[in-house]
Amino acid sequence: MKKIMSHRSKSTFLALAFFCVMTFVGVSTAHAQDDIVNPLLSTTGPNVLGAGSIQWNNSLDYYYTYSSVFQDSYMSVNAFGASTGLRFGVGSRAELTLDVAGSYNALKTQNLNGPCVNTKNFNPTVGVKLLLADNRGWLPQVAFFTHVGMAIDQSRYNPTAWTSMVQPEIGFMFRNHLGSRNVLDYSIGYSWNRESGYNNNFESLFQNQIQYSVFYRRLVSDRFMTGVGVSNANSAQRLGGGFEFRYLPNPDLQLSLIAGAAGGIGKEANAIQLYTLLGAHWTLR
Repeated sequence: MKKIMSHRSKSTFLALAFFCVMTFVGVSTAHAQDDIVNPLLSTTGPNVLGAGSIQWNNSLDYYYTYSSVFQDSYMSVNAFGASTGLRFGVGSRAELTLDVAGSYNALKTQNLNGPCVNTKNFNPTVGVKLLLADNRGWLPQVAFFTHVGMAIDQSRYNPTAWTSMVQPEIGFMFRNHLGSRNVLDYSIGYSWNRESGYNNNFESLFQNQIQYSVFYRRLVSDRFMTGVGVSNANSAQRLGGGFEFRYLPNPDLQLSLIAGAAGGIGKEANAIQLYTLLGAHWTLR
């Protein structure tokens, strides 16, 4: 009997097919993006790496999340994580990305059904970014991005049980230049992601999300850049704000500090999250 493809399998297949098509389009594109000299600007926002360039990105992450459920229960999580990834310049308007992230989550709960244990999770991701249009006057620089990740999570009730889910995302990134040292970066995307909430059976919820961000960056000097912005990237029910500092010891090395907070009110959970990310970014060639 011929096996019928499920709805989830069809979504995964279409996301992967679309990812491959857009990668081919980027590789075959011949025009170059605007030349921005300072690496702090040229490697952030919608910009792509030059053809043949490789950047190695690493970060150490800390997240603290507090969530009250049904008014008489709560859960707090201290998450310690790390990530590493590579950006590859392909052609002159495209780049590929390969990333893997993991974290250890220390849980503390009260009045929740069942015993809880500390958990781990891993998230390998492959993505592509295509530069579609350069900045012209008031018209922004525009890039299309897509990535497909795999969320591999350990159950907080059963340490021997693991779950996995394919998580595709597509979207657009924009940049407006506000003079020679200031830029406004913003993005909008659509993802099939896991929401940070729980239903009546305390199971993970899955929900399609529209994600957006707005970020202002200023090049204070040739070696130092600051930024501030807002985003709902952590959850469809949360809105967060944060700041960014980037320092350039030499043209091939960037150091970054990103920190902020997110909070929101949902049907069954009120939550607040604090986060800090320390990064190092090497341009290998």
